[in-house]
Amino acid sequence: MMLSPSPTPVRDTLGATKADEGPRAIPEAPSIAVEECGSPRELAGHEGAWAELAKNALAPNSFYEPWMLLPAIEAFAARASLRHLLIWRNDPGKPRAPRMLIGYFPLEERRRLKGLPIRNLTLWKHMHCFLCTPLLHREHGREALSALFGWMRKGKTPRILELPLVNGDGPFQHALLDVLNEEGHVTFQDEAYNRALLRRGMDGEGYLEQTLSTGNRKELRRQRRRLGESGSLEMRVLTEAAHIDEWVGHFLTLEKSGWKGQEGTALASEETQREYFRRITRAGFERGKVMMLGLFLDGRPIALKCNFVSEPGSFAFKIAFDESLSRFSPGVQLELDNVLQMHSRTGLEWMDSCAVSRHFMINRLWKDRRIVQNLWISTGGPLADLAVGALPWLRALRRFGRRSRVASDRSST
Repeated sequence: MMLSPSPTPVRDTLGATKADEGPRAIPEAPSIAVEECGSPRELAGHEGAWAELAKNALAPNSFYEPWMLLPAIEAFAARASLRHLLIWRNDPGKPRAPRMLIGYFPLEERRRLKGLPIRNLTLWKHMHCFLCTPLLHREHGREALSALFGWMRKGKTPRILELPLVNGDGPFQHALLDVLNEEGHVTFQDEAYNRALLRRGMDGEGYLEQTLSTGNRKELRRQRRRLGESGSLEMRVLTEAAHIDEWVGHFLTLEKSGWKGQEGTALASEETQREYFRRITRAGFERGKVMMLGLFLDGRPIALKCNFVSEPGSFAFKIAFDESLSRFSPGVQLELDNVLQMHSRTGLEWMDSCAVSRHFMINRLWKDRRIVQNLWISTGGPLADLAVGALPWLRALRRFGRRSRVASDRSST
């Protein structure tokens, strides 16, 4: 019996045959490390990596960037038990490359969950924070989330996590759902609502034509014309660092002169809040992260607006206007200018209104929406699973109790 000849070995460009090659080494998997910072000073030591993470975030969030969050911690976190979690990734295939920060979670530990004595963690939210989506690297978001949940399952760490005011759509939500489904966590969506979003169109004028009716545009033009008849009206944009303090002072005065000042909710109502606003405005402007614009009548500000930039997005932080001129709608007029200004700035694709879901003015001017949600997650364990699983029942019982009291009050009148 004759054997067929063996096939000729394939040679590579250096003359070696495939048979000469030894077994190939399997690349080592990247290592993930979780680091907890116990103090703002320790956290500030990672500001460079933190800022780089924000630049490459899966979902931008100005409120959790270092220039904005570090002053907030100093101003508002005196009574909060904060735990700052940093998720690092090290690639063994690139031994000379520095480790990469792929996740940052500012966590507050609490001892009660909706009135019950159950320890839990929540993403920290202070009074001027309007989005709590954590900073995750756009290429490693799932790894960071999985590392967070794994860290919570160890030691004496609470195994229940609240995600308040986080994106309910887009890349963050996609990554979160993937991890939750893969790991089988019990979850409860406590609340979800639509929030006005300004998404870039072809141009500003075209956007306003699509958003506002012909009658509304005509009325707003009439109001602006009448306002201009009472003096020299111009729209200005803050462009020089030397004028920051002047603009901030004008804003604080203008906001306090209205209903927020009467209710004690204006930034100028408390020195801590005044100083916080000054600090973040200066720090943000130095980094190209602040957009301030205003309407001025005879050189006097009658409407001012402050936005924060985290490309490709931005966040509408605060607006103030002279309420004595309400018949001319100075706040709405400035919002029209804001739409035009946003479209004129390269690198911006959207602006989050940071407004409540039923904000009449902004919902009328901005046609797009984003979903914001409050989510509870159990990271494992029978008690945590039971507690999160019981939250829908607890909410239903409370709503039933409220309806019963309302019905009882009506029947007694």
